[in-house]
Amino acid sequence: MSLHDSGEIDNALVQRLQNDATLMAMLPDGVHFDEGPQGLEHFALVSLVDAQIAWQMDVAQERRAAERCEYIVKAVMLNTSSANAREAAARIDELLEDMPLTISGFACVEIYRLRRIRDTEVDSVDASIRWQHRGGYYRITAAPNEGVTP
Repeated sequence: MSLHDSGEIDNALVQRLQNDATLMAMLPDGVHFDEGPQGLEHFALVSLVDAQIAWQMDVAQERRAAERCEYIVKAVMLNTSSANAREAAARIDELLEDMPLTISGFACVEIYRLRRIRDTEVDSVDASIRWQHRGGYYRITAAPNEGVTP
C-alpha cells in the first residue's frame, strides 16, 4: 500500500459510519460506497464527487500537500417517514462535522458539510414506493503523513 493511497480517505469515512452502533440501528442495511445490492431498505450511501490535490514545492520537487475530497453522504430509506431519514442524517452529521478521521497514511486536516441533501424519490413503476434521501455533501481535507503542511 502506498503512503499516498487516496482510497484510505474513502475507507476511513465509511469505517466511521459503519462503526457507529446508533447509526447502524437506524440503517441496518449498512454503509455502501456508490451503490448497494438490491433488496436494501435502510442504508447509507457514500460517493466521491470531487477530488483535488494541493501541491507544495519541497526543495527541488513538487509534492502533494493535501487532498481535498468532496463526498455525498446520505441515509436512504424505503417507505419511511421523512423524520426517520432526517434523524439518520443528523446522526451522520454528528459523526462527521469537525470530527477528524483516522486515515492510514494521512492526517485529517478538516471535515465539514458544504450543503445538505433532502430528496424524496418516487418509484417510476410503483408510485406507492418512496425513497427518502437525507444527508449532505462533505469536504474532507487530508495531508500525507510525512511532515508536509497543507
